[in-house]
Amino acid sequence: MHMRRYRSRGGALIALWALTWQAVPAATPVMPPPAAPGTVSAPASSIVSQVKALRAKDPAGALRLGEPYWHAGKPGGEHVELGLQLMAAAAAAKQPQTVLAIGTPLQQAALSPAQRLRLYNFLTYYMFAAHDPTRIKALEPGVAALDRQLPGKAMDIATLWQQIAASYTLLDDSSDALRTARIAIARSPRHPAMVDYMANQYIAMADIRLGRMPAAITAMLAADRAGKALKLPDDPNLLENFSGLFMYTGNWRKAIEYGERALAAAKSPVQRQAILTNIGGAWEELHDDARAQASYEHALRILRAHKLSSPSLLNNMADLLQKQHKPAQALPLLREAAVAFEHDGQTSSAATVWSNIGAALASLGRRAAAARAFARSLALFNTADDVQRRLELYPRMIDNLAALGQYRQALALMRTFKQLDDAHVTVESRTRVAHLESVIELERKNAELAQAQREHAQQQIALGRAKSLEQRQLLTTEAMLAALLLLAGVAALSIRQGRVRKRLNQALALKNAEIETQHRDLVRLNDTISQQNEEDALTGLRNRRFGQAWLERLASAHLQARRQGNPLMPALVMLLDIDHFKQVNDRHGHEAGDHALMHVAEILRDCSRQSDILVRWGGEEFLWVCPGTPISEAEHLFARVRERLRQTPLVLRGERLHLTLSMGFSLFPLWPGTTGDWAFCLRMADTALYRSKTAGRDRWTGLIAGGSALAMEDEHDAREASVDELEARGCLTTLAGSA
Repeated sequence: MHMRRYRSRGGALIALWALTWQAVPAATPVMPPPAAPGTVSAPASSIVSQVKALRAKDPAGALRLGEPYWHAGKPGGEHVELGLQLMAAAAAAKQPQTVLAIGTPLQQAALSPAQRLRLYNFLTYYMFAAHDPTRIKALEPGVAALDRQLPGKAMDIATLWQQIAASYTLLDDSSDALRTARIAIARSPRHPAMVDYMANQYIAMADIRLGRMPAAITAMLAADRAGKALKLPDDPNLLENFSGLFMYTGNWRKAIEYGERALAAAKSPVQRQAILTNIGGAWEELHDDARAQASYEHALRILRAHKLSSPSLLNNMADLLQKQHKPAQALPLLREAAVAFEHDGQTSSAATVWSNIGAALASLGRRAAAARAFARSLALFNTADDVQRRLELYPRMIDNLAALGQYRQALALMRTFKQLDDAHVTVESRTRVAHLESVIELERKNAELAQAQREHAQQQIALGRAKSLEQRQLLTTEAMLAALLLLAGVAALSIRQGRVRKRLNQALALKNAEIETQHRDLVRLNDTISQQNEEDALTGLRNRRFGQAWLERLASAHLQARRQGNPLMPALVMLLDIDHFKQVNDRHGHEAGDHALMHVAEILRDCSRQSDILVRWGGEEFLWVCPGTPISEAEHLFARVRERLRQTPLVLRGERLHLTLSMGFSLFPLWPGTTGDWAFCLRMADTALYRSKTAGRDRWTGLIAGGSALAMEDEHDAREASVDELEARGCLTTLAGSA
C-alpha cells in the first residue's frame, strides 16, 4: 500500500533559501581602499584614526569610543569620515541597526562620489533590517547617479545593485528583487563575476515565488556556471535548493545529481539529513527502492546520532517498508512521526500519518486497532479541514469496516465519501463558473443585439423615407430639367444628395451584415454554453447534470407510455467504478489519474451503442444507461469492457498499467407495472456496486426484481425500505459474477 511521502522540509520543493544578513554576500561589505593620506583630518585630534585602528580588532570598542563624538559632532568632512568609520565598525560588530542609525542621516550630508559609494555599500547591504521596502527603493536613484559620477567603479556599483536585490529578496519583494538583480548583471563590466553568481540566485528565488519554475532553473544553472568559472567551493544551500527545485519539476535524476553534490559540501547534520531524505525520495520515484532505502537509513543514522527530529524522514522510511510488506517494522517509525507532527502543530501531516498507521495495522490483521487509528486520522483531518487528504482516507476506512463485518457503517461511510468527493470535483466547479460567465456574456450580447436591432429598425424607417424622397426628387428633377434648364444647379445639388443617400444605404447594409454576424456568434455561444453545461471537461462524456436531467426525461416517458397503455421496455442502469484508483494517483500522480479516467471513458465509448447514455457520474465512477435492454445483457457488456481493458492497458511513462472495473446494475423501472423512480434505481445500482467492491473488485453485481412482485400501492413503501428488508421480503434478488 503506497503511502504519502514527505520531503525534508514539508513539501516536494525545499523551502526557499534561508537567507540571513550574513548570507547576502559571504561576509561584510567590500570596503573600498582608505582615503589618501591628508584628505581627512580627525575631530578632537585623532578620533577618526583611533576608531579606524581599533575597529579591526575590537569593533564594539571602536563604537564605544567614536559614537559620543559622532552624536556631539557637526556636519562636515571630518564628521562624515567618522560616520563612515563607525558604520564599518558596526558592520564588523554585526549591528545592522547601528549601521542604519548612523548611515541614514549621512545621506543628507555633502559627500563626495567616493564617500557616497562607501555609504551606499553599507546601506544597500543592511537596509533590509529596516523591514521597509520603500527605504530600499529610496536608495536606487542615488546608486543610479553613481553610474555617471564614477565611471571607473562599474563593478562596485553593480555590487550595490546586487545588494539591493538581496534586501528585496529577504523582504519577499519578488518583483523588485527580479528587477534589480537583472540591473546588477547588466551593470557588471565583466562576466562571470560574483555579481552573476549572487544575482542569479536572487532571480531564481523570485521566479520560484512567482511560480515560474523553468525560469528559476535557468537562473540557478547560470549561478552554478558562474560559481564553477570562479572556482568557488560548492555552496550546499544553493545545491540543496537546486535539488529541491528539480524534485518539484519531476526531474528525479537531476535532483539526485545536485543532492549528492550538496551532500558532499554540507557539514551540518541537520542539512545532511535533509539532503539524504530528498535523495531517497528521488530514488523512490525512479523505483530504485534499494538506493532509496540506503539513503533513508543513512539519514536515520544521522538523526539518531545527533538526536534530531524529522517526522518526514520517519514517514518516508515507513512508506518504503510498507511497500516491502514489512508493516511491523514500519509501525514504530509511523508512531514516532505522528507524535512529532502533532507536537509541531502540523495537524494535516499528523492525520496522514495516522491513516498510514491504520493501513499498517490493517495489513497485520489488527482491524480493531486500525479502526481506532483511522478514527484518529479522521478527527485530525476534520480539525485541519484538509478535504483532499481526507478523501484519500475514506477508502481505507471503508475496506477496514467491511473486513470487520460492519457493512452498514461501511455503506454509510461510502455515501459520505461519495457526497464529499462530488462536492470536491473541481472540474465541475470550473464548468459551473464558466457557465455563469457565459450566461453573463450572453446577456450582454443579447442586450447589444437588441439595441442594434432597434437602431437597425430606425435606420430602415429613415432609409424608406430617404428612398421615397429620392424618388420624388428624381421626378421633380426630371421635370425641372425638361422645363427649366436654368435650375441645373438645383439638379446638381439633388444628385449630390442622392449620392449621400447611396452611401447611407451602403452603411446600412454593412450594419445589417454586422448584426447578422453577431446573431451567428450568439448562436455559436449558445451551443458552446450548452456543451459546457452538459459535458464533462476531462473525459468528454456527459456530466452528472445532464445525466440527472436525462433520467428525469426517461421517467416521464415511461410514465406517459404507461398511462397510454403502451409501457416501454425497462432500461438497464449500470454504475462502474475504477478499481484501486487512489493507488494510480498515489503512485503515478494526479495527471496519471486523469489519463486513467480518459482511457476508461474511451473504452466505454467503444463498447457502448449509439442509443446508450454514458455519464461521468463523479470522481472515478461512470453511469451507463441502455434503454430497452434486458437484464441478461449486463454480464455481456461488462465482459466486453473487461476484455478491452485487458487488451488495451494504459501506458504511463512506458509502464503498462492494467485497469479493472467493478460494476453494479439494476433496471428502470425495477418492478414490472410500476411508474419507476430513477433515484431509487440508482440506489440499487450503487448498493450493488458496493457489493462488487467488497467481494474483491473486478466483478459485477445486480439487484433486480424478486419473485414477490410489488403492487402499485407498495412502491412508496419499497423506496423507504432497506435493501436487506426488500431481499428478506422476496422483492429483490441478487445476481453476481466475475465475467
